[in-house]
Order: sequence, then C-alpha cells, then structure tokens
Amino acid sequence: MKAKIATATNQVFLRKLWQLALPVSLQSLLFSLLGLVDILMVGQLGEAEVAAVGLGNRVFFFNLLIIFGLSGGVSVLAAQYFGKGEVSGVRRCLVLAVICAIAISLPFALLYTFAPTSVITLASDTPSLVHLGSTYLQITGATILLTAIVVPIEASLRAVGDAKTPTNIGILAIVLNVFLNWVLIFGHLGFPELGVEGSAWGTTISRLFQTLILILYVLKKRRMVVFTWIDIRQALRVKEAKRFSLIAIPLLIHDGFWAFGVLIYSFIFARIGVDELAVMSMLASVEGSIFALFIGFAVACSTMLGHELGANKYEDAWQQSWVFIIFSPVIALFMTLVILLFKDQIASIFSGFEGDTLDSAIRVLIIMALALSLKVLNMVGIMGVLRSGGDVNYSIFIDLFCMWCIGIPLTFVAATVWGWPLYLVYLCSLSEELVKAVLMIFRVHRKKWLKNLVADS
Repeated sequence: MKAKIATATNQVFLRKLWQLALPVSLQSLLFSLLGLVDILMVGQLGEAEVAAVGLGNRVFFFNLLIIFGLSGGVSVLAAQYFGKGEVSGVRRCLVLAVICAIAISLPFALLYTFAPTSVITLASDTPSLVHLGSTYLQITGATILLTAIVVPIEASLRAVGDAKTPTNIGILAIVLNVFLNWVLIFGHLGFPELGVEGSAWGTTISRLFQTLILILYVLKKRRMVVFTWIDIRQALRVKEAKRFSLIAIPLLIHDGFWAFGVLIYSFIFARIGVDELAVMSMLASVEGSIFALFIGFAVACSTMLGHELGANKYEDAWQQSWVFIIFSPVIALFMTLVILLFKDQIASIFSGFEGDTLDSAIRVLIIMALALSLKVLNMVGIMGVLRSGGDVNYSIFIDLFCMWCIGIPLTFVAATVWGWPLYLVYLCSLSEELVKAVLMIFRVHRKKWLKNLVADS
C-alpha cells in the first residue's frame, strides 16, 4: 500500500495524469453537456420530442461505441508503440482503424438514412415518437461516417501525448452545435422553427465542422501521425494487420455487443411508456455529464500504463494500476454526495416533468448517484487497466456476461412481467455492475494483463 501511495504522490506521475486526463474529461464533459442542453432545449417542445431525440442519440451511441472498439486498437497498441519510441507504428494503427471503422459504419449509415423507421419501430409503435425519431435519425445517420474518421485520429493523438488538440476542436464543435440548436430548434435569427429536425441539423453540421477542422489541424501541426502510402502498405501487411486484429476485433465485439445492450435497455424503457423513456433520456444526459468527469481517468490510465508496458516497466505499471483503481471511485464518492445534497436543484431543470413523472425522475437520479462509484470503478478497471495490456478477451467476458446474462434479463422481466415502476426497473439494470466489479478486481490482481504487445519477439 505504501508503494501505491508513493506512486500517487509522485510529481511526474501526477503531472502526466493531469495532462492526459483533464483534456479528455473536459471534452467528454462538454460533449455530455451538449447532449443535456440538446435535451433541455427540445424538452420545451414536449415529452415525445425528448424521447425521440434521446432514442436517436442512443442509436448513435451504439455506433459510436463500435467505432471506439475499433479505435481501441489504436489506443492500446499506439500507446505502447510510442512508449517504445516507434511513431511509425502509431500511423500504421491509425490506417487500420480508419479503414475498418468506415467499412463497418457504412451499412448503418445507409440504413439510418434510407430506412430510419425500421429502427425506431423496434423501440416503440407510438406514432408521434416513430415520426420524430425517424426524422432525427434520417438527418444525423450519415454523420457516423464522420465519426469513423474523427475517433481514430483523436485516439492516435492521445496515444502520442496530445490530448489537448481533440479537446480544443471538440469545444469549438460543441459551441457551434449549441448555437445552431438555439437557432434552428426555435427559429431565431430569421430561420424557420424546425423543432426536432432543427436539433438534428445542428448536430450534423457541427460534426462536419469538427471533422474538417481536425483533419486540417493534423495536416498542418501534427504531421507525425499523418500516414503516407508507405504506412498504408506496411499497415496492410499480414503481420501488422494480425497484430492489430488481435486487439481490435475482440474490442469491436466487446463494444459492439455492449453498445447494443445499452440500446436494448432504452428499448425496454420505451416499452414501459413514452414518459419513462423521456425520463431516462433526460437522466442519461445528466449521468453522462457527471460520468464524463471520470472518462479522462480511464483514458489516461490506459495510455500511461501502455507507455510503461511498452517500455517493459511492469512494476511501475502494476503500482500505477492500483492508484487508478483505488482513488477514482473514492473521488466519485464526492460527486455522489454533491448530487444527493442538491438533488432538488438538479430536479428543477426538468421543466417538462410534473407529478408522478417528476417523482420517478428524482428517484432514478438518487439511484444513479449511489451507483456512480461502482460504475467508475468498473470503467477504470476494464477500459483503463485491463485494456492497457491487451487483456481484451476477459474484458469481453466480464462486460457481456454481466450485461446479457444478468442485467438485461432481470431488467426485462422487471419491466414486462413484474410490471415494476421505472426506478426499480433501473435498479435491476445495475445488478450487472456489482458482479462486474468482483470479476474485474479478481482479474487485475492476477496480473495476467501485464503484457508488452509490441515487443519484436
């Protein structure tokens, strides 16, 4: 324990953690706040509009996590390549991630653009929700191709220690998105009042802006991660593709099925009722804004441990891993206390909720706050520690077993068979987190994740 405390007070460690975690957390926070502001703006139009935008965002989140899974090959391997001092390896990882992300995203982009109703009707057959959700999804669907370019580039930049560039550009895109939402949803500055459609166009334009600015910036200022035809040819060699695939494919399977599970949860809540889906859409944005503060810990953990493992510093990686695992949920406890103390003030933002709907929202918010530390522990342990050493197969087992064999079945039964109220159904969905924490800590303690994935041998 003394070694862990010494590591946590090491100035070099803390400075590196701060430089990596703060920009990522800030960008994630702003992205989540954008979703919250988006929902709040649309919330002034009605609960059906909130449910439609929330469901559309969940569909996009499904694809986003698939892309994150592929980009995990960049995050894991590129960090170790950089720790080894081989920047060309970072570029090869980026090539493979971009190619795979676009190839997988293209069918979904076509589906959302040309047949959005077939997706929305899986969640609900309420005419207003189907119409609004289909409109939102049709306009924003093609932007997942832009995300397939942005996310791998951001991962490569963070792998080489540049976490500020994605954050700064992300902030500009978020500010633009909020402004466009204000203009297009409510019809300001002479534009027509478009409602949900305006929210969709604001999101689409801002994502296009983010993609263009990021590419231009990298071409001008970060040439070290700009790949050439030589990098492309080397990346497509069997040895390099196999090395990337051994990490990326399991992560793709993991994140894809996990994201699909998150979507299934939304479908279950939608089956309870439109009001319940509106509550979960609103609170998911609130939780995401709070949870985003800790995403930087997980990303910094994976990057920093990857650097140590790539340099064969296994003992340093071991000590640092426990610093992240112990202290991140402790910090999350302070956020839990803040939420509980100011739950009434937080609930006051739900201007469109009244009576039983508002009471249900407050109860779910309290449960979310109490579960925050457990979720943060699992995120840092799995996404940060285990993935840094490429221990993705066990990560897949933990997440997918707990979600599909425990969380989803119990939630589905509670909602459709037992007919429980929303807050108890949501509580059932958290059952997976408890089992997940036990399995994760057991795996970390066994040290099987301490591996150098880019060693020449």
